[in-house]
Amino acid sequence: MRPCNAILLICLSCSIGCKQTYQPPAIANPPDYLVVEGFINTNPGESTTFNLSHTIKVDTNLYTPEPGATVTVEGSDNNQYRLPEAGTGSYTAPLSGLDYNITYRLHIITAKGKQYASDYFPLRTSPPIDSISWRRLENDIHQGIQVYASTHDPQNKTHYYRWDYQETWEFHSHFFATAQYVPVGHVQNYSPNTISVCWKSDQASNILLGTTKQLSQDVIHEAPLALIPLNSQQISVRYSILVKQYALTDSAFNWWQIMQKNTEQLGSIFGVQPSANMGNIHCLTDPSETVLGFVGGGNVQSQRIFITIDQVRPWVYNPDCTDNTIPNNPDSIKLWYDRGYLPWYVDISPPQVHVAYATCVDCTLTGSNIKPSFW
Repeated sequence: MRPCNAILLICLSCSIGCKQTYQPPAIANPPDYLVVEGFINTNPGESTTFNLSHTIKVDTNLYTPEPGATVTVEGSDNNQYRLPEAGTGSYTAPLSGLDYNITYRLHIITAKGKQYASDYFPLRTSPPIDSISWRRLENDIHQGIQVYASTHDPQNKTHYYRWDYQETWEFHSHFFATAQYVPVGHVQNYSPNTISVCWKSDQASNILLGTTKQLSQDVIHEAPLALIPLNSQQISVRYSILVKQYALTDSAFNWWQIMQKNTEQLGSIFGVQPSANMGNIHCLTDPSETVLGFVGGGNVQSQRIFITIDQVRPWVYNPDCTDNTIPNNPDSIKLWYDRGYLPWYVDISPPQVHVAYATCVDCTLTGSNIKPSFW
């Protein structure tokens, strides 16, 4: 064996035997940045809410709020509007009647005395939403119901738009229960059934932006919003989407666009590389400290539509629910209950109990049986 080959083998052996995971300092000990989320809403009867929290490790879902802060909206006319804390790290109050002829900023004093403030910014007026429409898609890329927003500004002044939405849908338990588990190992009649009809809600997970800056007219036609997967639970009975529309300044649009690229277009060596995106909020106590977020304000336009299963047929929602029959005795019933199954029907002859996985019987395990006020 040649000497260089022997050295190579020894080096390989050492590298394999002593291999350790390396975590860069930014991952092992990530910096603690204040995160500011919210929008100054000038709509009458609606509230302005800001949530204050801190950055977390990528591999955790632990939300770290910033409680006990003093949060104020300040006008360039020296008027101040306090946002009391309504929940841990959440600060809210109605702020209708603000003056669109002056500028505003957000001012924060934490419980530890650190001060933060946004740049002063103008309030923006959003034109109404013309329509929320939908269309069925069945192609190689998308299959399901695509929801769109259309709007226009006849004064040709808006140019920059952002949307978000909340989805709410009614769904039913796959099995309608007439029997109920009674500890330990028995069943009894169950009526009225209050666990077969439920509702569930979800927020938009993507950043949705549109611009007409390069167009001759300030018109947005069918900007794509939510895509409801084909045959999904969302339209198994009835579905609703509430869309909110915001007008942005050019600097706010640029910030949201960078955020969109950083969160949605990464993942490959050819993807968009992450960019610094500091926003318009600064630490007054320590100007070198990084703060995450962008504060803006104005009116909010909204529109809600409903879609029923009859409008989208064929639409076949098939949850993974199997009916199992077991002997009607305490030992069998308890055994299956401990495995996550619930009884839903009892046969008299032969004496046996029908059981199914709990979420197939009790819809309140994944939703709420309280009907929304707008339903």
